Amino acid sequence: MRILIDATPLQTGHRTRGIGTYTRELLKALLALDSANRYLLLAHPARGEAGLLTALGPLPANASLVTLPRPALGRFSGFASHQLALPALLRGLRADLLHSPGFVAAFSVPGVPWQCPLPLVVTLHDFIPLHLPALFNDKAINRWWYRQQMRIARGASRLICISQATRQDAIRFMDAPPERCPVIYEGVDRALFHPASPAQPPADPPYVLFVGGNYANKNRQAALAAFARLTQASTLPHHLLLVGWDDTPEEELVRAAPGLDLRRVRRVQQVDAAELARLYRQADLFLFPSTCEGFGLPVLEAMASGAPVITSTVSSLPEVAGQAALLVDPHDVAGLAAAMMQALADRALHSRLRAAGLARAAQLTWQAAAEQTLAVYRQAL
Repeated sequence: MRILIDATPLQTGHRTRGIGTYTRELLKALLALDSANRYLLLAHPARGEAGLLTALGPLPANASLVTLPRPALGRFSGFASHQLALPALLRGLRADLLHSPGFVAAFSVPGVPWQCPLPLVVTLHDFIPLHLPALFNDKAINRWWYRQQMRIARGASRLICISQATRQDAIRFMDAPPERCPVIYEGVDRALFHPASPAQPPADPPYVLFVGGNYANKNRQAALAAFARLTQASTLPHHLLLVGWDDTPEEELVRAAPGLDLRRVRRVQQVDAAELARLYRQADLFLFPSTCEGFGLPVLEAMASGAPVITSTVSSLPEVAGQAALLVDPHDVAGLAAAMMQALADRALHSRLRAAGLARAAQLTWQAAAEQTLAVYRQAL
């Protein structure tokens, strides 16, 4: 097979987000696994190609880059590259199929081409823009474009869903044919996300880690309110570390979470992957009370790093966590606080959660995702 994969998410702002992580890790796993087929990687030209190669490392002999023009048209650049240039390019390429790694609710971001003469495979990550429309579809053009992308994707030969929850949403929102919607779970980079060595001293003071910033689906407010209850009801010395974009003034945090002691809350706006992995390793507990996820990769990253996990009973999170985490209704602040108290105070439970998390993370690998994706390519043809 001559497999064409859109690698341009590694050249946009999405390279550090879910679609970028998926594209990078799946490509690395496919290229390591499969030497029989030919891989053609779509890339924007010049400097962008260098950045893509930095993300992937040296390409094997059966992989090469295919340049996709990206006119400098501001917010119309993504539309021009993927809806005008890409269909024309596809007609001249000798490829057997195209894999589009996803689309988002932003007109300016490259997506699935509206014309594709090849069998098409599209990965569906989530439908958060439809669950939280006020947050993600605040512009009419984005709402229109997201509907267009769903319509285009529905005609694909296969729609890879990264969780059962996403598959159910695809059937519900896109009227996607169930027989064309295989579920392939994501994996975790075990070289980056791994437990601390026994010689590494614990964090001082110990902390509960929250990753996700102030995005509505991440439910940071419930995390703050639950932590405030925890500190008021116990003598535990833990602090709360919030990682992710957040411009909320401190006085608003206190108003929304009465009793919150800001001296025990630290916010970090941005971290690179290596620093995030270190924060997971040193965390005494990972709290992820999200209300809506397509997969929930932070849960898997925390588990692989040896952090016990508390997460939600909703969306994809129970299927990702399995039996290896404490599951709580994300809207139940008292329940979240009680679960934190239980996991932090009961060190036997803490150890069991840690061991179960490591075992669960070992079950979900990018190699397995690559093997299943390769099977989907064969089915699509």
